[in-house]
Amino acid sequence: MAVMITGGTGQIGSFLCRSLLRQNQQVVVFDAKPNRDNIRDFEKKVTLVEGDIADLQSMVRTIKEHQVDTVYHLAAIVVLESRENPLKSATVNCLGTVNVFEAGRTTGLRRIVYVSSSAVYGRPESYDTSSVSEDDVPRCPNDPYSATKVMNEVFGQHYYTKFGVKTLGLRLAATWGPGRYLGFTGAFNEMVRKLARGEEVTLSPDFSYPMAPLRWIYVEDLGDVFSYAGTVDEVRIKRRLYNVGTRKPFTPVDFVNTLKEVLPGAKINVTWRDTPTESALNVAGPSGLDMDCSRFYEDLGYQGDSNLKQSIQRAVEFERAR
Repeated sequence: MAVMITGGTGQIGSFLCRSLLRQNQQVVVFDAKPNRDNIRDFEKKVTLVEGDIADLQSMVRTIKEHQVDTVYHLAAIVVLESRENPLKSATVNCLGTVNVFEAGRTTGLRRIVYVSSSAVYGRPESYDTSSVSEDDVPRCPNDPYSATKVMNEVFGQHYYTKFGVKTLGLRLAATWGPGRYLGFTGAFNEMVRKLARGEEVTLSPDFSYPMAPLRWIYVEDLGDVFSYAGTVDEVRIKRRLYNVGTRKPFTPVDFVNTLKEVLPGAKINVTWRDTPTESALNVAGPSGLDMDCSRFYEDLGYQGDSNLKQSIQRAVEFERAR
């Protein structure tokens, strides 16, 4: 049997590939526009299928042809592009995700692990608490990307309840690291890449609220998180959706200080803000709203965690090597 990753040449997908290959899994990468640069060191070890999640029959055909039993659904239009092209966002993020669930129903997949986002929670003032959990009904902001993620969660639960499709949603605090340099968190990753090259950088205003509780997982560790979620025993899964982030948050101040520790002499320009930017206010973490991720570790028994200093060291080494 094999596993399939939609969007498998993207940032998270490429590191999930690495994690699965280390476990000797047969990996099928299903991607509409493959980014071969992200998989160049292992492309010959996976089966690459150029396919679109908007095409249900193509997905079903690929699953059957390669005897896929687990799908990791990562393909999506991200935050900034969703705002600029809401029709494309709805087509890919909504219809495409329902197609993945329907493919699971049609072929009898063992499990579908899919991505949701902390962006579903919206602004901090929507809650009477400084930290939100899976029990809090998301106050979705007026944002296309966030809306598509809420819809994915609803359909994921419906396909499980109505049709018995074993969906498992991971509502990510966020990820950072090599592989994506555009978009909201992409600016964060580009800063680290430039520092690894010895360039001077400026911390983006979106990440300059010093009290922001960031539970962002380093992308290499997130690959292991997804791999674990795809193989964990079904009896451990108490819910079909989990908040996923680091056990403890770090702040932008922690990140900048650790960068300077790892890279002495690094030139980082920072102007700290008294309040988050308007854009950051729509995303848990940068907005100041914390996200309780304890159930993922307690229910599923996941033991890994990201160490900030080690993660920065790995990111710098990865960027320099490339």
